[in-house]
Amino acid sequence: MSKSDLSAELLEVTRWNDVILIRFNRPEKLNALNLEMWMLLRDALSKECSGGGKAIVVTGSGRAFSAGDDIEAMLNLLNPEEAVEFFNIVRGALETLAMCPKPVVAAVNGLAVGGGAEMLLLVDYVIASRESWFSFPEARIGLIPPVLLTLGLDVVGLRSSRKLALMGYRIGVEEALRLGLVDEIADSDKLLETAYERALELSAKTTSEAMKALKGLLYLRYSTLIDVAIESLATLCLTESAKDRMRAFLEKRFKP
Repeated sequence: MSKSDLSAELLEVTRWNDVILIRFNRPEKLNALNLEMWMLLRDALSKECSGGGKAIVVTGSGRAFSAGDDIEAMLNLLNPEEAVEFFNIVRGALETLAMCPKPVVAAVNGLAVGGGAEMLLLVDYVIASRESWFSFPEARIGLIPPVLLTLGLDVVGLRSSRKLALMGYRIGVEEALRLGLVDEIADSDKLLETAYERALELSAKTTSEAMKALKGLLYLRYSTLIDVAIESLATLCLTESAKDRMRAFLEKRFKP
């Protein structure tokens, strides 16, 4: 394996034959995504989606795929300008992920929560370890899961999206498979190997031009709604009720 120029302490980018591996590397924070990580992800995807690899695999280090947006980072957003900047970068990373003209496979190695779970709705194929679990707990800290409430309606259905967003409870990998959030389950020791295989299988199915057109049409269906939902999230993030709940979570007065 060779390490890419875009590799950083928080985001590792490596190559295995013709597959690019992007790994979230903030295990002490369960790979929660702060502004720097979102920027690194956006830039890494921009480079690798137009680079020489045939496909991309995204995974996490430690016991988490990703705990989603860093709650402390959102708590520290103090005005609309800061919130718009933060969430514009998030939106840019998500759009780059969704529009990549190469197959993108998520290898879920543990918990996938909030934005970490929502990313799974934007990739082409999701493989999860048997120990994985998923949750969309944003409402419990006064926020919303924008991708679940837009694109997710067609993936898991209206009733399931509403229930997952309102209740915020954990679902196991078998239920995630049944709902369509996960495509395949693998043993932990076979997770990355299987992800590489599926990534190369997908890359052999069609051309990059056709893949780009296919993803462009699919994302067009949701892009405006996702933008509106992210704008709503940015507004909610500044409300005092959300700030109070974020503080309570960080002070371990409750779990979302």
